[in-house]
Amino acid sequence: MTIDLLAFGAHPDDVEIGAGGTLIKHQQAGYKVAIIDLTAGEMGSNGTAEIRAKESQTAGEIMGLEFRDCLGLPDGKVKNDSKAIKLVVEKIRKHRPQIVLAPYWQDRHPDHINSSQLITEACFKAGLRKFDASGEPYRPQAVVYYFLAQVDEPDFIVDISNVYETKLEALFAHDSQVNHTKKNSFKTVLNTSNFLKKLDARFKYLGSLINTEAGEGFKYKKAIELSDLTTLRGGV
Repeated sequence: MTIDLLAFGAHPDDVEIGAGGTLIKHQQAGYKVAIIDLTAGEMGSNGTAEIRAKESQTAGEIMGLEFRDCLGLPDGKVKNDSKAIKLVVEKIRKHRPQIVLAPYWQDRHPDHINSSQLITEACFKAGLRKFDASGEPYRPQAVVYYFLAQVDEPDFIVDISNVYETKLEALFAHDSQVNHTKKNSFKTVLNTSNFLKKLDARFKYLGSLINTEAGEGFKYKKAIELSDLTTLRGGV
């Protein structure tokens, strides 16, 4: 199946946090979007791999994904090694996405950092004819990076105002991770009310930078090409 936007996350809720609104917005505009989780999130303090898989599928249905897969890499031990690169290359060659979304390369979580490097390298090697992996060589049009724990000055911002509530619904589908009222849950960074308030403040702030209610920011390692200046927004 050919996909327009393919987002990779180290853990099952990563994409919802960093780029969920962008995927939903593109899906509603008629694009095919999908998520591939590198791990099942089995090292999370709350929930199990089975619980998190069910939550992920529910979130995917809310977002209107074409599919959601899990590569089954070890949570807490994601590495940019030959085995992992081959797995990601084969997914890229199979689905031939125009745009790949990956975690920002600066973050407090080693899995996020390593995932960023892994996906970047795999996107390049997917286009090499002699790289030993199944599928015809293919290289995505662009790779963009979404923020998780570490937020930097964005290279561009996507207005997600009209899908913000749906983004939050998808995030809240990961109940074992973000529900701060759940009994017998181990306290983590994710399941405190303060964390959700900080996330909301982030998206509202990013939205304010483009004069909208909510936005998601992205980094892009190349200069952004424009062929039509009338597509620019922002005013003075």
